[in-house]
Amino acid sequence: MLGLAALGALLALAVWLGLDPWLRRTLEKQVTKQTHGQYRLTISSLQTRLLPRAAHLRGLDLRPTAAALADTLPRLHLRLARLDLSGVGLLALLRGQTVPLDSLVLDSLQLRVEALARRPAPHPGPPLYQRLPVRLGYAALRRASGSFGPAGAPVGALAGADAVAHDVLFTPAGAADSARLGFAAAWQATLRGATGQLGGHRLGAQQVYFSSQERVFRLDSLRIAPPAPGQGKPGAVRVAMAMPHLVVRGLRAATWQHQHRLVANSARLTGPRLTFRPPAQAPPPLWQLLKPLTKRTDLGRLIIDDGYLAVAGLRHRPVARHVFAVARAIRVDSAAGQPGAKRIVYARAWKGHTGRLTAVFDAPVYPTSAEQLVVDTDAHLLRINNFSVWPVMTAAQLNVHKGYQLSQLTIRLGVLRAQGFDFYTLSDRSQVHIARLVLDRSWMLVGSDARGPLNPHISIMTPEALRKLKAVVDVRQVDVRNGTIATRYRSSSTPLVGTFNLTRFNATLHNFSNDPRRQSFQHPLTGTATAYLQDRCRMELHLSAPMLDPQGRHRLWGSFGAAPFSILNPMTQPTRLIAFKSGDVQRIHFVLNVNRQRATGQVWAEYTGLKFDLLGYKKGEVKKTLWSRVKSGLVNGLVIRDSNPRPSGRLVVGDMEVKRDLRSAAITVWRQGLIRGVLHSAGVPSPLAQKLSQKADQGPLPGHK
Repeated sequence: MLGLAALGALLALAVWLGLDPWLRRTLEKQVTKQTHGQYRLTISSLQTRLLPRAAHLRGLDLRPTAAALADTLPRLHLRLARLDLSGVGLLALLRGQTVPLDSLVLDSLQLRVEALARRPAPHPGPPLYQRLPVRLGYAALRRASGSFGPAGAPVGALAGADAVAHDVLFTPAGAADSARLGFAAAWQATLRGATGQLGGHRLGAQQVYFSSQERVFRLDSLRIAPPAPGQGKPGAVRVAMAMPHLVVRGLRAATWQHQHRLVANSARLTGPRLTFRPPAQAPPPLWQLLKPLTKRTDLGRLIIDDGYLAVAGLRHRPVARHVFAVARAIRVDSAAGQPGAKRIVYARAWKGHTGRLTAVFDAPVYPTSAEQLVVDTDAHLLRINNFSVWPVMTAAQLNVHKGYQLSQLTIRLGVLRAQGFDFYTLSDRSQVHIARLVLDRSWMLVGSDARGPLNPHISIMTPEALRKLKAVVDVRQVDVRNGTIATRYRSSSTPLVGTFNLTRFNATLHNFSNDPRRQSFQHPLTGTATAYLQDRCRMELHLSAPMLDPQGRHRLWGSFGAAPFSILNPMTQPTRLIAFKSGDVQRIHFVLNVNRQRATGQVWAEYTGLKFDLLGYKKGEVKKTLWSRVKSGLVNGLVIRDSNPRPSGRLVVGDMEVKRDLRSAAITVWRQGLIRGVLHSAGVPSPLAQKLSQKADQGPLPGHK
């Protein structure tokens, strides 16, 4: 008995003394064998404890040998300070069954991957989870770091990482279990100091946190820097981004793994600042770009909290500040991008507002801004507050810049409100459908300078121009409320500027549309407007215009109330050297028919005491000269009839026929016809009245002789 006990003790001592070195050598040899001598593993120490079924490894170092690596293996270097196993099911291991493990802890891992395998192995074996099935209660990775890319110039790096997995079923059943992520029932991971490169861009994040049990993904201090000037693929998109915080909640990571479908309840972006330059060629739809990652994305809510967006590389240079937005029920896949999907940029609805918006039109002439944009797609509402357009050039500088005469515009708009906005149609077919568009408290200044040749281009400020738009625009009603239109004009004959204002301007248009289903001769655009000339003379206008008529036919009629002719002097005196000495209008009524060739119509003007002063310009001022006095007497005595109706009671009707110049806006031919009709009713012969009303005022460009 004593001998048997001694023999057993000696065998146990031999196992205890020889097992650890044998396991260490076996592991090192297996790595060399499995990699065909291309990798070498060294283990500083290996200690087993049979009763608690544990193993403790220290100082693991896996590195490539001097032999060249095949392209079926990655090139990497791994260092691990500690590896601790506990609760190993030795009996199951010997029987070839699923091996139970209580815990696996890896501490202080350093991994440097210099290159990935370029092609699969020629004779791949079954996956490891089939060859060595394991059930692990707890797994942890602590204080890990690593890099990816060539030594000395990595393209990605990780300063630190910690990860924990619970109930890991590393078996075929675990791989097929749709409730598990990466074989585990639950994962929790924290990454710190992650950096990398993608498409020439440099990416970095201070911290990344993920918990499958909490269904949370959190990203802190994300930064994306574009390639340096002259670097990167020509014509590719360039992105600069900083995002302090991103939180995704309700993330079903297992669904993403097993169904290739990304599902989450919400995503909140806090303080994102994005500046990007669009690619030279239009990119594919978003769902195609995401296809390598997920075949479908479902997000309950997307929340943008105080964002900033700028688009570089465009002449308009649009920028949106302080963007707050919420999108509901986002779905990104091929079906969601199809017409009729009832989605707006992949979402069922959007609601939000911005701070100041800026852009530049006709760069660099017209900087543009709005203090706020409000969107609510459920309410079909879009509102822009305090919209402004202001020129950086004077009217004379604009003429020189363009090489011909061009009106200079300054616009201020208190509120632009679109009600009944069909955002679905805009997103699906790029068509604009609005029930009512309201422009409130608008102010527009039109500045003109007659120095320079006439504009050689066909005007787009005409009713028939809408038919040439490629996009469908359909607005059921347009309301302009409490507007002002001011004009400043400098003629070619004097350096003085004439002014004229329309105040208390209110207008309503119906059927502003180029949709053939809405617009026709039977259903034209119609409109009514009222305003006050120089804030004294009430005017009322009516318009009927079939917008799709290629001949540009439309009809304008209206009336002017009582006022002295002298209210026109601030414009006529400095620019035409003509002043209304006296005369009062009782009423003017007119009807004008216009097409692309001419305008015809009649004007009924009732006035009394009309007298003109023809003036001269000398030494910087407008004044009467001897010759101007003679001309004034001749015109007032021989040409002008001072009253209409005449003393006999006959009301002389003025002829409004003028030729149309398609280079001018429609309002120009309206003004020419009205001036010609009033002059004709005042006694000016038809040829002279037509010449005076349509005289083209032009001269050398400023600074040119």
